[in-house]
Amino acid sequence: MPTDRHVSPLRVVLAVAVMVAVMLLVAALGEWVIIPSSALRELDEGSASRAVALLADHDGLAEAARVWSDLSGPWVVHPIVAIAAGALVLRRRITARAGVVVMAIGLVGWALGAVAKEIVERPRPAQAVLEVGSFSYPSGHATNIALGAVLLIALARAAERVWIRWGTALLALLAVILTAADRILLGVHYVTDVAMGLGFGAAAATLALAALPLRPNSAKP
Repeated sequence: MPTDRHVSPLRVVLAVAVMVAVMLLVAALGEWVIIPSSALRELDEGSASRAVALLADHDGLAEAARVWSDLSGPWVVHPIVAIAAGALVLRRRITARAGVVVMAIGLVGWALGAVAKEIVERPRPAQAVLEVGSFSYPSGHATNIALGAVLLIALARAAERVWIRWGTALLALLAVILTAADRILLGVHYVTDVAMGLGFGAAAATLALAALPLRPNSAKP
């Protein structure tokens, strides 16, 4: 994690630039490759129909999917990242500046995912179980759960105990898998929406963290 040393403005600009570049690449792939492809369109529509049919036959699964949809949204993911960062700051495992940097990466990624939706303007699947007002590509839930997973795993590296680091990684990956399945089962996204959302969130967070000098805090708790 970053020490209290000044974060170079050039590195901040670089981090934002790489996140924007990834967003534009994801938007371009959606607009010019994924959506026009008849093979991918067949895959998307077929999987959406089968998923919704499966959910219709299992009331318990449908209710669980709706609950997870609420629990895996960005309004939950980013506060969890903020709480984790705050706890590490209080224990002096990371600096306050490091916590702000990590939270900022998540929020910028969230905003860029929303921008990508507006660029591509892909309608939601017609058979969606839930009514959602925004566009479909890339999946916002998938984008933000991937952002959160990468950021939490990065934060967990500063934890004192090994079981916390491994436990965080396993729980984060489980949340990613559940969220991906949830978006498809509810019919609110196509498979490609979810895949590209996960790819964008993970790549944006990883590259932004790589662009910034994250080092262990030298202060002892």
